[in-house]
Amino acid sequence: MSSRKLKVGVVGLAVGASHVKDYAKSDIVQEIVLCDVNESRLNEIGDKYNISKKYTDFDKMLKEEKLDAISVAVPNFLHMPFAMRAMEAGAHVLCEKPMARNEAEARSMLEASQKHNKKLMINFNQRFQQECQTLKSVIDEGKLGDIYYVRTVWQRRRGLPWWYPLSSGKEICGGGAIIDLGVHVLDRAMWFCGYPEPEWVLGNTFCKVSKDEAMRRGIPNFELEDMGVAMFRMTNGTMLELEASWASNREKEIITTRIYGSKGGAVLHTTVGEGNAAYNKVFLETDGEIHDIPIEELRVSKMPNVRQAFLDAIVKDEEVPCTPQQGLRITQMLDMVYSSAEKGMPIRIESWSM
Repeated sequence: MSSRKLKVGVVGLAVGASHVKDYAKSDIVQEIVLCDVNESRLNEIGDKYNISKKYTDFDKMLKEEKLDAISVAVPNFLHMPFAMRAMEAGAHVLCEKPMARNEAEARSMLEASQKHNKKLMINFNQRFQQECQTLKSVIDEGKLGDIYYVRTVWQRRRGLPWWYPLSSGKEICGGGAIIDLGVHVLDRAMWFCGYPEPEWVLGNTFCKVSKDEAMRRGIPNFELEDMGVAMFRMTNGTMLELEASWASNREKEIITTRIYGSKGGAVLHTTVGEGNAAYNKVFLETDGEIHDIPIEELRVSKMPNVRQAFLDAIVKDEEVPCTPQQGLRITQMLDMVYSSAEKGMPIRIESWSM
């Protein structure tokens, strides 16, 4: 392990507070610099972690501080400009999900990382959960055989981010539940499958539950989907089904990925709330009988969390585990869901150039 110590910045402390917490624990980090337009939040986080260097101006921070790396945890519409300016200033970037509001922005970020020879990692943190790492190991060992169908879901009963500027949500966020929640479960499903190439998509979006509540709250121009669904066919024949909702008429909030393979299957299921009850199993056949095996019994050594993995990639000069190419692919897929929904028809994907 390199003895190099890093000077790390975090911009956007509402979401970025968890980044600061992880960096404060890391032996690799020598100094942390904070940036947020909210001075109260800036001072609160600074006091909590005894951080003296605090900025309300992002460009001033980049000019005055020679940062090795920075976490970009600002609203989605700022991901591209902030990440690009940080890389131009010589910093490696960990960008919160989604990578960008659309494919064009994501591609510009990828090209900037290549131009400036800087690492760009997307904060797909669900991959670093113990159960996800264990299942990925099982899949990579070939125990599930050929994966042919995946269903990945994040469904909330009532969970809209009412604190967000939803009246201009399309411009600021790029979309609703699909780009906010769907991005997480889509990435982990694609990661389990080895990131196959999509061939076509049929998608739809809905705002059936939340529109009246938005009116009651005085939110004009509420246009974001509170639920979205999509079915992707991959070039290798695998089918992937995606569901995401901020609000739906169901019993409880759940996060689920279910996988069907020629030799076995798997399910990761969490019911959010009440202790986050989990049902995580693989289903493997032995001598003609299928057996349910708890993921816990197959546990692999835990990888670092997403922020530590980013730091490790910098000091070891290795490829980041959540690559900008993967972030671009997920952004492309989300774009196609919205396009299919708008056109009301399946869309064949002719080219997926990276």
